[in-house]
Amino acid sequence: MKLNRFLGALLAFSSLAAGQQQDVDRPLASKTAERFVCNTGYKVPECVEQLTRLRSALVPYPTEKLGRWTWVLVKTEDWKSIVQRLGGNIDSPAFSVLEKRETFLEEALFKPAGSRQVELLRVWSVPLDKFLEVAITHELGHGICNELDEARADTFGRLLRDNKNPECPAKKK
Repeated sequence: MKLNRFLGALLAFSSLAAGQQQDVDRPLASKTAERFVCNTGYKVPECVEQLTRLRSALVPYPTEKLGRWTWVLVKTEDWKSIVQRLGGNIDSPAFSVLEKRETFLEEALFKPAGSRQVELLRVWSVPLDKFLEVAITHELGHGICNELDEARADTFGRLLRDNKNPECPAKKK
């Protein structure tokens, strides 16, 4: 049993859009084909702890609707340069690359990051203890609905947090 736990926590290496990452996949019996990855710079215990928090935060939500999906944690000190390189909003602590079926989450969502948390509070006005939930439900709106529109992803995420069963909005033609 200990060997199985050890093997489940064993880190493999993968190269996704953000560079080298440490990969910690769900067990084979999981409900989806999700992968969980820590970007370069994470120590194993820190990676496992934050991925455990992410998995727990995802439990109430219909992640099986994503199909194959990768969740990537990125160290706060690397966040802005990665987001800028990909052309995203550096003020946001999360973003998804729909074509690659990946969501990137900043470390500041999982642990105190000093001035970055003050910055996130100022920009988003979301209580820090709710920020992870808001971020993942918003990104689920993008991923589940293949939706680029921020307002629609926000609405979908809010409905998820309100224990509703939201439908993806019809695409305008």
